[in-house]
Amino acid sequence: MSLEAQAKERILLAAQKLFTQKGYEQVTVREIAREAKCSHTSIYVYFEDKKQLLEALAEEPLDRLRNSIQNTLASDKYGPQEQLTRLSKMFVHFGLSYRNLYQAFLTYEASRVDIEETIWELNEKRLELFVHLKNAVKGVFPNADEKQLLDLSRMIYFLLHGIIMTYKNVDEHVNGIIRRVFPIVERSINYLIQGGVYDENNQGLTTRLQN
Repeated sequence: MSLEAQAKERILLAAQKLFTQKGYEQVTVREIAREAKCSHTSIYVYFEDKKQLLEALAEEPLDRLRNSIQNTLASDKYGPQEQLTRLSKMFVHFGLSYRNLYQAFLTYEASRVDIEETIWELNEKRLELFVHLKNAVKGVFPNADEKQLLDLSRMIYFLLHGIIMTYKNVDEHVNGIIRRVFPIVERSINYLIQGGVYDENNQGLTTRLQN
């Protein structure tokens, strides 16, 4: 590994450690420099700002999550409801595995999900994940219109986000939490789907979802 690559890796490890311990917004570039044993100006040689550091740290984990979701949605082994349930569990597992970085990775300066593009690369990855969620919902409700799909996808996201945030500061291994919460995730998705059943004429979702 070159000296430049070593320096960059040292900065990223320092940033990850401090973001995990103190939270992204509470950490300064100078603190990262002290932890990485370099000058704060050295950091700007490799990263434009703290946001770019966050992007670099989030890239690989978010790409792995995206790829896992894409593989699930592309598989013919699962029906639409099972795909949606598996996607939901993947997201919760991701959030709990990165619980100390989850908010920085997924929510810091996040864009609205109903916009088509954003100028921040990290938000592009976030929006792509939400599109996959919406596509999974569309698989369950193929006749739903765009507003209905968006509404139900948001409901599911809020549910999963709430579960992750509930356990954000719990000092317990992720596997123990997962054993307890996965059955809740599965039942919750099932209930939300039941709340969006087709009407008698199979023309759309019931008013429970529309309202």
